[in-house]
Amino acid sequence: MNMKIIYKTRKVEKQCLDNKYAIKMFGKDIATRLIQIIGYIDSMNNFYDLYSLPQFNLHPLTGNRKNQYAFVIHKKSKWRLIIQPLSDEGEILENCDKEKEQLINCVIVIILEVSEHYGK
Repeated sequence: MNMKIIYKTRKVEKQCLDNKYAIKMFGKDIATRLIQIIGYIDSMNNFYDLYSLPQFNLHPLTGNRKNQYAFVIHKKSKWRLIIQPLSDEGEILENCDKEKEQLINCVIVIILEVSEHYGK
């Protein structure tokens, strides 16, 4: 069973799935990597499996982005993909003592945004 992907908005969905639109928004290199990440997410069995993609440096976020994670789209870029694991009922998964077990059981993710973060 593959991960289920939900998109926060239609704009985010278009950025992630429409290659022509993504190239217009981010340039060819970033668009290619972004669409590649979405393909990897779609092919994984659970959220924890996403850590097996070290080239994208999946990492948990903090502060007002607690319970969210980011992929670095490209090491030399300012772009990242912000995602959040959800429960089977579509509820936000809170970080807990059993985070690994929780993420292994997570099969739904919401793509929140593609954002500039690391400076220009």
